Amino acid sequence: MSITHQALRRGALVGALATCLLSPSLSQAAQVHHVGTLSYACGGVGEGDLKALQAQAPHFNLGFWMVEGPRGAYLADVPIRIRHQGKTVAEFTADGPLCYVQAPAGSYTIEGTHRQQQRSVTVQTGNKNAYLRW
Repeated sequence: MSITHQALRRGALVGALATCLLSPSLSQAAQVHHVGTLSYACGGVGEGDLKALQAQAPHFNLGFWMVEGPRGAYLADVPIRIRHQGKTVAEFTADGPLCYVQAPAGSYTIEGTHRQQQRSVTVQTGNKNAYLRW
């Protein structure tokens, strides 16, 4: 094998490895959970995780962020309750600042608690940019 051929193979291997490490992949994507008629995925801690989660957005019809302060610092580990027509339809702890939800069409109230303070926002399916802000 010539040195040029070895260099090309090595370069291709390094390129493939870099692509795997730098691009969002399914292994980095947030896990999808199912509760009744809802499915949800939360995450976004770190740029790679955030990009991987955002790539899943077309599979969901609701999305919300959890942020703190005037600059919108991202929050994680926030207890979440989702209500529909006055009934709790899901409760979970958000793993990161962004959550996507797939739900039957309608209006939902999303409640979160951070530092013993509760915030809520009411959203219609189709809205993927709601905020719970502390």
